[in-house]
Amino acid sequence: MSTPVAFLTPTVRMASVLADVAGEKLPGATLVPFTLARYLRAENPPRRVVLCPAGRSVARDLAFLRAVAARLLWPAPPARVVEAIDGIRSGDDTPFVASAMRRRRESRRSGPALLLEGAVDAARARAALKGSRTREWIVESAGRVRLSKRSLARCADAGVRWSVLAPVVVDGVCASRDLARARRSWGGLLPPRTPVWITRRAGP
Repeated sequence: MSTPVAFLTPTVRMASVLADVAGEKLPGATLVPFTLARYLRAENPPRRVVLCPAGRSVARDLAFLRAVAARLLWPAPPARVVEAIDGIRSGDDTPFVASAMRRRRESRRSGPALLLEGAVDAARARAALKGSRTREWIVESAGRVRLSKRSLARCADAGVRWSVLAPVVVDGVCASRDLARARRSWGGLLPPRTPVWITRRAGP
């Protein structure tokens, strides 16, 4: 049975042109096209993702990678926090905790944290800002945060730092040669040792 892998592009249309590169690198995987916005709205998207900027300009590709990193590639909480959450959540929620424990690039933050289960909308974020002093907020996944860019910016201004119990796994990046050459400028946005696959042409 093939494994679903989300194929993130600036537009869904680009996936038909660029998916062949990732397909060659991930035999046995079923690539499911998404934009970042569509991925975040999806009810249960694949946790494994491949990132594929359009390849038309390095500046636009960098903007795409920065947007994905800022909105989707949130770290797992510290192990001690995950263990504490494991003690209060039901057995049905174990997959969230297990996936966070396996996260290699773990957050090293310390101090109290606020667990927000379920969806987090603007009203709930306002209530959390008002009702809790801690700004270390833990959610199930980045997609469970249903906030506009303005609301996210307000949270950031208030010092909120997000972590997730089900972080995504980046299988690779499809990059133009120019973007690959500029990896020093964007490599820190992604997990260490993320594979980079060269695409031969830009998307439509």
